[in-house]
Amino acid sequence: MGGNGEGPRIPGQKIVGAILGRVLRRSNGPRVLGVIPARYGSTRFCAKPLKLIAGMPMIYHTYTNASAAKSLAKCVVATDDQRIFDAVKGFGGEVVMTDINCDNGTERCLEVLNKLKAQGEHYDIVVNIQGDEPFIEEHHIDVVAEVVKGDAVMGTLARPHKDEADVTGVNNVKVVLDVNNYALYFSRAMIPYNKKGKYDPDTPYWRKLGIYSYKASFLPKFIEMPVSKLQKAEDLEQNKVIEAGYKIKVGIVQEAVHGVDTEEQLDDLNNMITSGKFPCMDLPSLAHLGR
Repeated sequence: MGGNGEGPRIPGQKIVGAILGRVLRRSNGPRVLGVIPARYGSTRFCAKPLKLIAGMPMIYHTYTNASAAKSLAKCVVATDDQRIFDAVKGFGGEVVMTDINCDNGTERCLEVLNKLKAQGEHYDIVVNIQGDEPFIEEHHIDVVAEVVKGDAVMGTLARPHKDEADVTGVNNVKVVLDVNNYALYFSRAMIPYNKKGKYDPDTPYWRKLGIYSYKASFLPKFIEMPVSKLQKAEDLEQNKVIEAGYKIKVGIVQEAVHGVDTEEQLDDLNNMITSGKFPCMDLPSLAHLGR
């Protein structure tokens, strides 16, 4: 309940506002489609998109924050589950049902792109937004959309490393860049690597983030490209793009919020929210609930 006498706002009002904002911001520039793949049947965390954060499904927070990005002409959830479909419709979001046999979120992005194209809609750029990042920053979406407006076919984001664990952890993907912020290589190893074989706090290590953008014309090629040697060696799909001679450009951001990966993290988050220990600036979508 707001203190301005206007009464409570329902979540759908925020979504409508975001859609109207995109209509007003639309220009003659490249049209950008944001897609949020959302699966129900994850083996590690089943039904994650529907888990509640401050009383609303996780996918609501992701969608609400992503929809605020100025670059997006449309933001859509791509799911293979009726429960997620109904939840998104319930809070006023846009959602497309995709094939349950899609191997990954990138394939869901292409399916959404093709379905919208069949309806007469045209998009030049597709941004793949992780569904389990309820605190996604709209600025990050705008940056990753911007980097593929030139000669790069694919884009992602990176931030400066924070500490040794940030660099040495094999689940933390690092990237080395040229002077124009095109990716030279992605690795799970510590790169750049020095002769001492030790972490150097003065070396500019870059930690890759989980968001991607693609030229719409390249997305089908990306999915059809065979597994490459460097992709297989690192278990990093983006390396096949570089190995094939295409360009990936990396947008630089200074901070990044992280996704919710486990039930324990979700419980801790809700406990922090309930106790007032979670800073409002780090939880942008929650501010909308009481306005």
